[in-house]
Amino acid sequence: MNSAVKDKVDGWEISFNRNVHMYCHALSVKKGERKFSIDCEDLPTPEKTIGIWLYNLKAPDGIKNELRNVLLKWANQFEVIFKIYVSREEFCTNSYGA
Repeated sequence: MNSAVKDKVDGWEISFNRNVHMYCHALSVKKGERKFSIDCEDLPTPEKTIGIWLYNLKAPDGIKNELRNVLLKWANQFEVIFKIYVSREEFCTNSYGA
């Protein structure tokens, strides 16, 4: 995975820059007038895993659900494991072994 990735999934523009501060990454998504920055960072796991804290996002639940699906589809193209947290305990992942 490159250190800077720009992509478009289901009309959402996704910008991801790795390690902007130690183990934290810059993830932003944009669609039309809606633009969000989403917290994400490396997780302390044996395999390279990045946690995305979608539940921290100040957005309606419908948008969060849409972004969960978009980010999961986006993450499937990488060999890095992504865990997209929809709550503190609940997540979806692009890894079937997680």
